[in-house]
Amino acid sequence: MGLVEVEVTVEESSGAAYVALFCGGGTPEVRESVALGALEEAGAIPALDSLVLDFDHYGRLAGIRVEGSADSVLSPSLLGVAA
Repeated sequence: MGLVEVEVTVEESSGAAYVALFCGGGTPEVRESVALGALEEAGAIPALDSLVLDFDHYGRLAGIRVEGSADSVLSPSLLGVAA
């Protein structure tokens, strides 16, 4: 199994964050994005309003975008490794 890396970056000014997923190579090119706020379940799970999933050209998950305040969506341990 290959090496998997997760990189978390937080934008200080807006509080937004990006969780990039890498597997044995460079940053994948994002081809498609899906905002989860449109899901029916978004009313029951407030964090869904802030999440956007990014997919590469093969349709594989490449990253998770957190729009808004990342500290209300991501765990403190994940934010602790933010670059």
